[in-house]
Amino acid sequence: MEIAHQVETVAMIRRVLSPRTCHAVLPNGKEIFGTIKKELADFPLVEGAAVRVSLYVSDFSYGEMLGK
Repeated sequence: MEIAHQVETVAMIRRVLSPRTCHAVLPNGKEIFGTIKKELADFPLVEGAAVRVSLYVSDFSYGEMLGK
């Protein structure tokens, strides 16, 4: 059985820092720093919005925003 390197979940945007970065909160209450990868087209980061996020299992303090 192979262990996944990344997991996906939904986070709530707490504070928008720039058009591609934000602070978001995971379902368990942990705050993370979120970014939109350069390869993805911009999408609006809106405070209070739910967004899909990909997290590396080795570091749950940072997530890549995937969209709504």
